[in-house]
Amino acid sequence: MNRFFNTLQNRLLFTHMLVALTGLAAAALLLLVIQAPLRTETMLQRMAEWLQPTVVLARSNFASLRGAGDDATAARFFDYLRTQADAQNARILLVTQPGGAIVFDSEERLAGQIWEAGAAQRFEFSPRRMRGGAMMGMPVEATRGVVDLEGSSWHYVSTILLPLHDGSIDLVMLRAQPGILHSMGEAIAELPRGLLLGGLLALATVVFLLSRWTAGAVTRNLSPLMEATHALARGNLAYRIDDAHVSLAEVSALAASFNQMADRVQQSQQAQRDFVANVSHDLKTPLTSIQGYSQALLDGTISAPDAQQRAALIINQEAQRLTHLVEEVIDLARLESGSLHLHLQAIDPNELGAEAVESLRPLAEAADVTLEWSPLSASALITADAARLRRALANLLDNALKHTPPGGVVTVAVEAIENGRQVQYTVSDTGPGIPPEETERIWERFYRIDRARTGRSGSGLGLAIVKEIVEAHGGSVGVESVVGHGSRFWIRVGAALF
Repeated sequence: MNRFFNTLQNRLLFTHMLVALTGLAAAALLLLVIQAPLRTETMLQRMAEWLQPTVVLARSNFASLRGAGDDATAARFFDYLRTQADAQNARILLVTQPGGAIVFDSEERLAGQIWEAGAAQRFEFSPRRMRGGAMMGMPVEATRGVVDLEGSSWHYVSTILLPLHDGSIDLVMLRAQPGILHSMGEAIAELPRGLLLGGLLALATVVFLLSRWTAGAVTRNLSPLMEATHALARGNLAYRIDDAHVSLAEVSALAASFNQMADRVQQSQQAQRDFVANVSHDLKTPLTSIQGYSQALLDGTISAPDAQQRAALIINQEAQRLTHLVEEVIDLARLESGSLHLHLQAIDPNELGAEAVESLRPLAEAADVTLEWSPLSASALITADAARLRRALANLLDNALKHTPPGGVVTVAVEAIENGRQVQYTVSDTGPGIPPEETERIWERFYRIDRARTGRSGSGLGLAIVKEIVEAHGGSVGVESVVGHGSRFWIRVGAALF
């Protein structure tokens, strides 16, 4: 049994069949409840039909009994009534009227007690047709009602069996109020056995086939996902699920999510490969210079004091370049992992911007680039790590100065946006601009527009660090650029104006 339920298809098959059969059973029970009045009416009609011949024969026997006047004849008559009651699965009473004294009970428990029928109504029923087309004689008048006997409810049909000079003797036929299970049993018993078995078999077959089809449809839709996960586990990151083989909307959405995940994994792996390649390239160049000049100094190839001084300077510069690159890689790794703790405090955005501008003003003068500063006119405070946010702004400013030709202008501005809920720093330049297809990728690690690395464009980590620092503060970054007309970088952080 456990092995049967180990597969999703078998579990779905069993569950679907169980739900279907439970629903059918509930529907059948509801139908019986709804049909209860109709079944009661049918039961009373049958009681009336049974009452007709019983009354006809009972009248004849009772007349003989009255004429004979002996106990043996009375016993035969009462046995006849008991036989009729057993044959009709009913209970028969003889009641004298007026007074309601019970003189006979087919179950021999109520004789001598008083019949209290309560409210009754006239009962109309059709005469029973006998064989040969003859009509069975029927009582002139009959009544029906419900009576409580011995703690339970009984439906009854009553008619005058024999009129007397001072009243009458009534014949009462009773049947207990049928319960749900009893009604269900009677309904099933009334069906032909062959039709019942055939219907149940056909119903079970239909439910089984439908359940199997539903379970199979789910597992068939999940098969491409299973194949895709196996392919991804084997290292085939290019494998994608074909939506044409998936018909269920939920599984189709799951397949789309899997394909997106596979794209991200493939991009991440490619980014790791690019990272290793870029780091290797950026480390190789200064190491080559250091190794070459140090070897020349050791071999005595460089003997002139001026040449030795120049070689030592280059070795020192390349060592500093290596140190800076390693520090940037470490900082970026900490930022991406969330392990870098921010020392948040309330700071003045104007003060932060002015410090970043002044620290890079010598670089701007050396590059013959005009550096302009536009502070925020209103008073405001931002909650940030001053050192980290200053570094992000300095990275943007350094990037702008490197890409602005001599005679150009770099503008740093700070302003309040969104009704004072945020502060935005913008760094604008008059450089060559960025192609539209490059604007989304410039925030990636080691990504450079100068892919051949022929220019002095830095390590390729500056903008990636800016993005991580700003997002760690809950802010956002962006760029707007037109080729030939310069670029405008912005960073946004939360603020509180006052």
